[in-house]
Amino acid sequence: MIKARNGFVAILLLAIFGLFGCSLVTVDEADFGSIQKLDVGDLLVIRLTGTATTGYEWVRSKPALLEGSPIEIVKEGDYQMLECRLVGASGEFVFRYRAMRLGTVTLEFEYRRPWDPEDPIDTYSVTAWVR
Repeated sequence: MIKARNGFVAILLLAIFGLFGCSLVTVDEADFGSIQKLDVGDLLVIRLTGTATTGYEWVRSKPALLEGSPIEIVKEGDYQMLECRLVGASGEFVFRYRAMRLGTVTLEFEYRRPWDPEDPIDTYSVTAWVR
C-alpha cells in the first residue's frame, strides 16, 4: 500500500512539473561536491543516508540563512525509513528546495548529534546553480 501511494505521489509530482515546465533534480551522496544546474521553478531534492535511531541527523550547516539566495526552502530534514522497519535500520534525510531566481549557492550539510554540533562525523556539499 505504501509503495503504491509513493508511486502515485511520484507520478502526480511529475505531471505537475510537466505542466509548469519545472524539473525535479534529485541528488545523493554520489553527487558530493557537484554543481547542479537548475532552472527557475525546478525542485532540488537532496537525499542523505543516515540512521536516526543513533541520534545522528543530517542538518544544513551553511548557509545559515537562505534569504536572498537563488533557492528557497520547501522542506528540510524529513526522515524516511527505507524498506526495513527495524530499530537501527538506516533511512534517508530529505531536503527540498525550490529554484527561485538566478544565482549560485553552495549548500553544506553535517551528519551529527544535535547536542554535539562541534563534532560532525560526515559532511556533504552540493552547489545549486540557477540559470
